[in-house]
Parts: sequence; C-alpha cells; structure tokens
Amino acid sequence: MGELPTTVLGRTGLRVTRLGIGGAYCKTADGYRAALDCGVTYLDTARDYSNGDDERVIGEALAGRRDGIILATKTQKRDAVKAREELETSLRLLRTDHIDIWQLHYLNTPEAREQVLGPGGAYEVALKAREQGLIRFIGCTGHKWDQVALSVQTGLFDTVLCWYNCAMPEPETQLFPHTLAQNMGVALMRTTSVDKLYSPDNDPREEDFYRYVWGNPAVNVALMGLRDVERFRRVSTALRDYTPMSEEERRRMEVYGKALRDEGKIELP
Repeated sequence: MGELPTTVLGRTGLRVTRLGIGGAYCKTADGYRAALDCGVTYLDTARDYSNGDDERVIGEALAGRRDGIILATKTQKRDAVKAREELETSLRLLRTDHIDIWQLHYLNTPEAREQVLGPGGAYEVALKAREQGLIRFIGCTGHKWDQVALSVQTGLFDTVLCWYNCAMPEPETQLFPHTLAQNMGVALMRTTSVDKLYSPDNDPREEDFYRYVWGNPAVNVALMGLRDVERFRRVSTALRDYTPMSEEERRRMEVYGKALRDEGKIELP
C-alpha cells in the first residue's frame, strides 16, 4: 500500500499530506498520536479550541515527533498585545520553538479585518514574530466566503482556511479564483459538514468526500477532525490508493450534496 498523497502548500513551498488533522475534537494525546501514525504531516489547532486545552494535548502528542509535522494554530485576538500573548501561550503549550503557520482567526466581518490589519493590530505581531523566527508563514481563516476573499485579495496572507465540500460550491466562484491568483495555500474545514454528509449506507464512501475536494485545483489540504479516530484510520488508509474522480463521479457527489442541502441538513456559514 502506498503513502498518503502530498502536495506543495501554495507559495509557502511546504510539502504536506493532502489529508490533515483538525483540532478541537480529540481529548487525548493518544488519539492525536494514532492519527499521526497514519502518516499525516499537517496538524491544525487554535488557541481557543477545547476551551484552550487542545494545544496542550497536541503538545503532549508531538513530544519527540515535532520534526516533519507542519503545525498550524490560530489566534482570534485582534490587537497586537493580546495576540502576542496568545502566540507565546501557543508556543509553550505546543512545546515548540516555532509555529509553521500562524493564522488570524474568524475574519468574517469588515470590522475584524480592519482591526487585525490596522495600526496596533494582530498582523503587526505576525510580521514581527516571523522576523524573530517564531512563525514561518501567516494565514487567515473564516466562514464567510466573500469576507475571506477580501482578506485574501490583500496579498498579505500565505494561506487560508475555509469551508468547502460537495454541498457548498460557493468558494469555486467567490474565493478560489483569488487564492489561485495569489498562489495561496488552501486548507479546508467542513469537508463532510461535521459528518453530516456521511451516508448511513456508505454511498458515497467516507473517503469520497476528500477525493471530491482534492479534485479542485485550488485545494491543497482537507482537514478531518478526530471525532472518530477509527474513521480517521479508515479514511486515511483508503486515501493511500487515491485516484482522481471522473467528471461523472463529481457530478454524482454534487447531486448528493445539493439534495442534503435542499433538505436543510447542511449548516451554511
């Protein structure tokens, strides 16, 4: 059996597995270790996940295996002073001397964007931290595609984390043209809409939701939260034999996703 497919994360030049681990759901270091044992090299968390405890658990899981892992975390603080405090806390809890991708979190409104990018905002801290070697790249995240696109278009960010799946075509027109123009690294959350897209009869198969999003040329990494570590193992194993979807398969996934969305079963941003 082969290895998980990899790609280069946009202009960062970082080589990463196309399947990533999403933070917030797993409560134990052993759970994170089990996911890392699947060969995944991209791990995403945030300062406020699990009421601030997720970074501590991940730091424990990464002990002795930090090398080779692309580690991303986030701050939701808007001003420079508080953002710097969070960065220092993240470094301590993650037991590392640097963050590969530090993301300014939830830029879903003009006010949030203006605060982080304005004088005394969190972006100033990100630039300083990059100069000091505490972070390598600067990312942004958000749920509102049109608002995230405005952050992307500034050209100030190296990566973006956003929603996209077979029930949500909006990023294909609202966001991805801008990420492609900026050669940004794109990571996804909600690839299965927090498991709501999974079929009780496994049709589509669990791994097909990841195969679908990987078929978009703008997408680099799709995160999978560890709500079910055994499912993570199954999906990662299946994706070792990844083959791109045919156009017919993609259309079938889109019909399936649209039906669930029309039924009101899929949460929208």
